[in-house]
Amino acid sequence: MATERVLETRLPAYDNYSIDITVTMRVFPMSSERQADTERQADFYEAEPPQASRELAKLRTSSDYVAPFEIIRRRVIDDMYEGKMTVDATIIIRIGTVEETEAASGVGVLHALDIALRKALLKYFPYLEPVKVIETYQHATGASTDADVVSVKKFSDGQMVWTTMAKSTNTVEAAWVSLLDGYEWRIINENIRLRRSGGNPRLSRR
Repeated sequence: MATERVLETRLPAYDNYSIDITVTMRVFPMSSERQADTERQADFYEAEPPQASRELAKLRTSSDYVAPFEIIRRRVIDDMYEGKMTVDATIIIRIGTVEETEAASGVGVLHALDIALRKALLKYFPYLEPVKVIETYQHATGASTDADVVSVKKFSDGQMVWTTMAKSTNTVEAAWVSLLDGYEWRIINENIRLRRSGGNPRLSRR
């Protein structure tokens, strides 16, 4: 329900005359939908990191933890070709003592990076083939262009579902880190499964 507020003001004197103006404003409260959306955005940013991200964070605090892969360098070029926007990505990745270079094109920066990353990872971790991002959420926490961005990605390999979250002032970086964490968690999970079953986690099938 709207409430009324009265605003009184006086314009500066001109030719010895001044004018008093009274304005009645009707103020409408924020709609329940908008208020709910605002609350959801606040909850989204302040939410506790999902389980996969928490597990990775805990592992990374250990001095003897070795990540299954490391991104040495990435490069993305976007260009217009035949009237269409093209994005080309190149990554250099280290797996064990081996460095691999892969390149790919995609419909966007993250898509191109993901394709290049998968080309490298699948050579050593073929069980990642069915892993897909099934949901993604991204939210900026402020109005400026340098506001923190929260990127959440939900993954599935057809059997398990896990979620990662990353924050950065760089939109692409937040999305990229949440993507990397999703693959890293799945590899670590597979290594743990193999150890428990008495098998030996293999770095490569080659």
